[in-house]
Amino acid sequence: MPNDRLSTSPTAPRPRRRVPTITWLGIVGTAFLALAGLASTGVWGMLVMVALVVLSTMLYGVAFRRSTWLRIPRKRASAAIGAGIALVALIGSTSAYGATHAMPQSPAHLAAATAPSATAHAKPKASPRPTPTAIATPTPTPVVTTETVTETSRIPFGATTVESATLAQGTTTVTTPGVRGVDTKTYVVTYTDGVETDRVLQSDQVTTPPVNQVTTVGTYVAPVAPAAPTCTNGSYVNSAGATVCRPEAASSAPAGATAKCGDGTYSFSQSRRGTCSSHGGVAVWL
Repeated sequence: MPNDRLSTSPTAPRPRRRVPTITWLGIVGTAFLALAGLASTGVWGMLVMVALVVLSTMLYGVAFRRSTWLRIPRKRASAAIGAGIALVALIGSTSAYGATHAMPQSPAHLAAATAPSATAHAKPKASPRPTPTAIATPTPTPVVTTETVTETSRIPFGATTVESATLAQGTTTVTTPGVRGVDTKTYVVTYTDGVETDRVLQSDQVTTPPVNQVTTVGTYVAPVAPAAPTCTNGSYVNSAGATVCRPEAASSAPAGATAKCGDGTYSFSQSRRGTCSSHGGVAVWL
């Protein structure tokens, strides 16, 4: 009988499947892009980069029915499922990234947002801003000082006039020169921060009185010398040295006669002693 026993010879080992080089290249490239996304925008950026690589690889496999570095079967159904999963992952990671990172607005959007609307008639009410609390600044203490100040001023002198009978009329002379006096005033001056703010008079006295000027005016008028008498009977010089007319006969007393003698002549004697001594004595004194 034939031997129905199965052969117990050992099974030949399966050969190890080698990973294609393109798969390693895809893994390394995906890892590099993921690290770049992680370094620039964080975890969500890394997931976006991985999702983009996987999605583009799946779309390539669906379109050309070729095996990719992801080793997905060539069936379109498998590649489409992988592409859908990658698309969902891309949308989710992009939404999460946008929620956590505000996108900067372009200058055009900023200008449009800040430009006033042509149809707007009312300005929007500005929200009240908190009023800053004023910080009290310490007021500096003023520096107050006092000082005694003495000031002098001149006092004008007066003028008087006196008459003198010994000074010729029409002649004037200053007999006492005028001198101005001195008035002294004392003040207490108050300064605040170096600026004069008050002045109080403490004393006011005449320290040097003025001297009035005296002017003398002459009033003397010299007497007019009498004219020499006109003597018809001659003249003589009396004891006083004056020239006197000799007694003369006249029908009436001539000018300058002082007595009428006994013989009817008139005498011009200026002294009673010896008058009309040679003419019969004095009959009448004129």
